[in-house]
Parts: sequence; C-alpha cells; structure tokens
Amino acid sequence: MQQMHCGNDNHGRGVVTVRFCSSCGVVVNERILARTCPEEEHARRRRARSTYCVNCGEQLVKGRFGQ
Repeated sequence: MQQMHCGNDNHGRGVVTVRFCSSCGVVVNERILARTCPEEEHARRRRARSTYCVNCGEQLVKGRFGQ
C-alpha cells in the first residue's frame, strides 16, 4: 500500500485507474503513462474542482491549499 500524501482515496486503493492524484499531484499509479491534455480537458477538471490533472499532473488551480 502507498503512503498517504493527502485525503484522496487513490493513495490507499489497491487498484488505481489514474496516474496522478487530483488533490496533491503525486503519482499514484506509475504503470499508467502520462499524456498531454487539451486545455478543454483541464477546464472541465477545474470545474470539477480538481487541483491537479490526473492524466498529465499539471497543476490546474494556483494558490489553493497554500501552494
């Protein structure tokens, strides 16, 4: 089991279907390749209140949680 980095459940799951954590940006499944995302995808994820993109790891929301 992976070490807990934030409150997101992906850190403790046995099967994780995304590469990056949407809350802290840490890689939670290294077997999934990172990919480049279009801005429309990032806009959709920001509306869903994701701080980081789960596909490419880019920080989507600046200044949140003291960052």
